Amino acid sequence: MDHGQGDSSDPSLGTIPLSDPRCRDDTCLAFAVAHNLSQKEVSYYYQYEYGHWTTWLYVILVFIFLLAHGVRTWNDRSPRTNQIGEKSLRSLHFKAVAAVRYLSYQRFSGKLFDWLGLPSYGLLGAFLLLALFFAILTFAVRPYYRQFRGFGSPPLAIRTGLMATSCTPILLALAGKANVITLLTGVGHEKLNVIHRWVAWMCFGLSLVHTIPFIVAPLREGGYEALREQFYSPGGFEYTGVPPLAMLFGLVVLSIPYLRHRFYEAFYHLHILLAISYVGLMFWHSGNLGDSWAYLWATIAVWLASILVRFFHFNQSFNVHNQWIEGSPTHLHALPGNMTRIDVLAPHGFSWRPGQHCFLRFPSLSIFDNHPFTIANSCASSRTTMKADSHKQDPQPMTFFVRSHTGFTKRLSKYIENNADISASAWIDGPYGGILRKVENAFDSILLVAGGAGITACLAWLQHITSSMELQVVRTRRVSLIWAVHEAEHLDWVRTELSEIASVDSRGNIEISFYVTGPASDPTPHPQLNRADGGMDREIKVDTDEDALNQASPGNGSRSLGIHHQGRPPLADLIPSMITSPRSLVIGCGPESMKIDLSNACARSQRKVLNGEVEEIALWTETFGW
Repeated sequence: MDHGQGDSSDPSLGTIPLSDPRCRDDTCLAFAVAHNLSQKEVSYYYQYEYGHWTTWLYVILVFIFLLAHGVRTWNDRSPRTNQIGEKSLRSLHFKAVAAVRYLSYQRFSGKLFDWLGLPSYGLLGAFLLLALFFAILTFAVRPYYRQFRGFGSPPLAIRTGLMATSCTPILLALAGKANVITLLTGVGHEKLNVIHRWVAWMCFGLSLVHTIPFIVAPLREGGYEALREQFYSPGGFEYTGVPPLAMLFGLVVLSIPYLRHRFYEAFYHLHILLAISYVGLMFWHSGNLGDSWAYLWATIAVWLASILVRFFHFNQSFNVHNQWIEGSPTHLHALPGNMTRIDVLAPHGFSWRPGQHCFLRFPSLSIFDNHPFTIANSCASSRTTMKADSHKQDPQPMTFFVRSHTGFTKRLSKYIENNADISASAWIDGPYGGILRKVENAFDSILLVAGGAGITACLAWLQHITSSMELQVVRTRRVSLIWAVHEAEHLDWVRTELSEIASVDSRGNIEISFYVTGPASDPTPHPQLNRADGGMDREIKVDTDEDALNQASPGNGSRSLGIHHQGRPPLADLIPSMITSPRSLVIGCGPESMKIDLSNACARSQRKVLNGEVEEIALWTETFGW
């Protein structure tokens, strides 16, 4: 842009020095020479390579996770093939993994960190390395600015802008419920969503660094008037860059866990609107310079693919194999403690893994609300070899337990408060998430830890593993459940299901402990599950004496399955003491504070691996808030 004050056709401009205020474009020989030297020192076109390097980074990372997923899938294909090699090599491998887990599983504890939703040390370390990568690309090459704005845009601004733009495709890929990253790596979208949020913050940081030089450069050259002139110049990138930056700011700030959880429905709709606006405005801002639009077209391709797969495959009301716009028969039943039980008859061929969730929509209640709930029972086909065509299987019931909070769940609770039982129709979108590997073929024991309504994910695993152990088709030989509830009456939510599980436990491989964290109340009953010699005693006994609960009755041949405790479970002591099998997996689902305590307990338990007491201790916590 010409900032000169003289007539550009004046032949005298060809000989004036660069220090002359009139020498501000290439008609001035000194300016043209300095301009060429500046571009030779730091080429404008070379800055596009930074976007390519950023793209290669996440392509390589996805490929590494793809290889790891392939190796795990191969090792987990049957209970007998999950071996690493010679004993000495296996021991070295497990100890190396345990050392990494000792650090990576740990999390910051306290109300502040619950509010911030900080991930584990391992993820934080990975994000810091990613931030370091971006920082090196950003600041390693000098100069950051050119002597004059007329020499071209500041190199610091160009490369950071291209790095931020190149992050857009992976941001959308990580955000989708049905996405190619999950297909390639086996990592569910709810886990990828954590990475999505942190990469978004880095993209915002790069965008800020991209913006600042465009403000500083004209200010240094001509003060506020120069900035104002540059900002409002026709086609100026300074002007077109403000709206997408504002959209990105709204996206990251509203994704702060506290705001997202407190205003989930408003966040959900605003997030989609802001994301669409951001991508559209980026087309306007980048102006198809270089390959900038290639990243944006790739983003749209990834986004459309995710939407189409979700709509025509995962959404059962529009699945290509099902009758369109046909809901599934649903029964809703009110339970104590603001809990609603939802039983849905799944379509033909619908199957799921333990811990997975579905989005449910009730057209009779609200056609626009679509909320995720964990499936609380196991799928019959997941406990078999699944050699038959899944679409020939009979419909199976799915059970959900929904705790009333605000928004949709509160409206759902009011919907049935006048009627204890209601029949309705539900649209199913799923299943999503969960552990996609066959952990029952990889671990000798599985420890389930649930807090309150977190029993939904753990109950499905308990059913799945128990039935599989009875069929003797898995490696797992022991499963334990620790369930903490605020009130004893909450144990009634799944009393029938626990009774049925106990009835098939012929080898005594199940251990269940209940923890009531609220005030003790003698008149409040709690269940005790007893198994007699001939099978499960269907009568749920009530006893307020803890000693009686913890003892079997030798006279009638029964033993206590569920052990009652008062107070919070001391996970720091419980977890190490309960892990005795060579290879153990801990699965947790519940409040954030409980998951933090569980992560720290599993981190400290890695000492048992390092000391040679056991081979492996792995952890999986269910993540919500998408």
